Amino acid sequence: MDLTVWPDAELIVIDYFTEVLDGVWSCNSLPPVEEFNARLPIIDVTRIGGLRTADTWSDGYLIDEPTIDLDIWAATPESGATTAARSVAALAAMRGYRAHGAAAGRVKDITGPRPRPEVSQNIIRLGVTATLPLRLT
Repeated sequence: MDLTVWPDAELIVIDYFTEVLDGVWSCNSLPPVEEFNARLPIIDVTRIGGLRTADTWSDGYLIDEPTIDLDIWAATPESGATTAARSVAALAAMRGYRAHGAAAGRVKDITGPRPRPEVSQNIIRLGVTATLPLRLT
């Protein structure tokens, strides 16, 4: 019986973004309303699915390929575009990053940035989605 416990992919991405994206608040839970505007730009990281291979016929190689969704909030269209472009560049450069007992492979299937609905006319919201292969270290 395989009882492999995988590290939290959201935390791996948040830690990586915290290291490489100065001036961006990365999280998996939005800050309280009274702090929201002061923390902009914000990247909210959510795992929305993905394939986990626990066993293969040849060597038992383990891999987790979570689909990671980024909600990017910013105060201006320019800040939103810059933060989204920086997040895409960071994802593309993530290969080899190690945290929480896992190593990132080559990120693939990056979609976005694209506009997302936002009820506030004072906030810009964009989205990016990517597949992040992870292997245990």
